[in-house]
Amino acid sequence: MKLRIKGNSLRLRLTRPEVIRLGDDGGVEERADFGAGEVLTYRLRPVATPGPLHAAFHQGTIEVTVAGETARDWAVSEEVGLYAQSAGLRIAIEKDFRCLTRPSSEEPDAYPHPAQDARAGS
Repeated sequence: MKLRIKGNSLRLRLTRPEVIRLGDDGGVEERADFGAGEVLTYRLRPVATPGPLHAAFHQGTIEVTVAGETARDWAVSEEVGLYAQSAGLRIAIEKDFRCLTRPSSEEPDAYPHPAQDARAGS
């Protein structure tokens, strides 16, 4: 899972196996160890209660929650992402597409880029 924070927006990009895990009611978590005991943890987890995406930050952990039913539906759909506003924070959870400028072997678990077919036909 990739994390991008820019201003008051938070974006999580998930590989295919991560989307499948989320759709199977599993969570996805990553950690960045800054040394000296300082760790940033970011996680995405499904919850049983319906509702919009929600984000919280507490003791070095960013946690985004999504309704389990929403996660299951999204995991098997062609939809690219889930989007919401939580307090003043814009949240995006998206399927991670392969970069068009690197070999696909560097990102084997990413989704094929939508523009890939267009480039192959030209």
